[in-house]
Amino acid sequence: MILCIPFLASNPAQFDPSWIERGWGVEASLFDRNDIMDTDVWHRVQGTVRRISAVEQPSAFTFHFPVNDCDYLADRLVEKRLFEAIDLVADSGLDGLVLHSNRIRSVTEWRQLDIVKERRRFIEYVHKLADRVRDADFWIGVENMPITGNDALELDPLLVFPEDFQSLSTGNIGVTWDFCHYSYSVYVARLLAAGELAADANFYPNVRSADYLDFARLAPVTVHHHFSAFQGVATRAGDVCLEGALPTAGLVREAIYDEAFAMIARSERARTVTLEIRELDYCNRQAVYEAARWCEQRLANK
Repeated sequence: MILCIPFLASNPAQFDPSWIERGWGVEASLFDRNDIMDTDVWHRVQGTVRRISAVEQPSAFTFHFPVNDCDYLADRLVEKRLFEAIDLVADSGLDGLVLHSNRIRSVTEWRQLDIVKERRRFIEYVHKLADRVRDADFWIGVENMPITGNDALELDPLLVFPEDFQSLSTGNIGVTWDFCHYSYSVYVARLLAAGELAADANFYPNVRSADYLDFARLAPVTVHHHFSAFQGVATRAGDVCLEGALPTAGLVREAIYDEAFAMIARSERARTVTLEIRELDYCNRQAVYEAARWCEQRLANK
């Protein structure tokens, strides 16, 4: 298992070569549409990825395609950039590309859509994408989303629980499992089942009973992991969820993260786990080193 540190691909100052010396891998992440639609920014991102791959030669290297306002099923310009990102991963010898379903909408919009039908449409697209990357040396990991957005105003409910991934994986396309997203989803689903969050109960279009460790059933198709904890529960009254907490400081007790990380370390197919830890200053990391020590202690005792 290789621990990976993420950095914003449009801000190479966040990358630290000492991570490579420690044997860690990296994940070049993008989050916003502008990072791929601004031609100058996109070219700089491509150059940064190519340089780090060729010069630093990390033990593992993944690329995270942006999420915000990047619906590649509906927007041909975004789809074009997705194909260019896939070419970048292939040409630079990266391990894989992390991809969300990118169908973030308001609850009002989702109420007008058939989630089952929309999920089926997305899976059909993924299977066509699998044909495009057939026989490639990298994977594409489709990532689960949290049960609602961090401010409870928008969400993407297509891929939240393990059951939502049924029939998705094929060829080089598997699952990137984000345990922060999933632990939050399970936590909120249990609050809803207990009658809490009553004022917001109708704003969760994809809810089901789940256990924190249910993701084990996806082990054969999981190609990559994201790992962190969360703080707070998002509500329409203004409360927010903060992702990227240390496993010692989340709402879910640390023992659950212990069990989950042990399962991640035993993954059948995935060899990388990205530590998506929140920092005050991403050019002067501190918290991610605490998370890495937490993980390395457990790997050493495995």
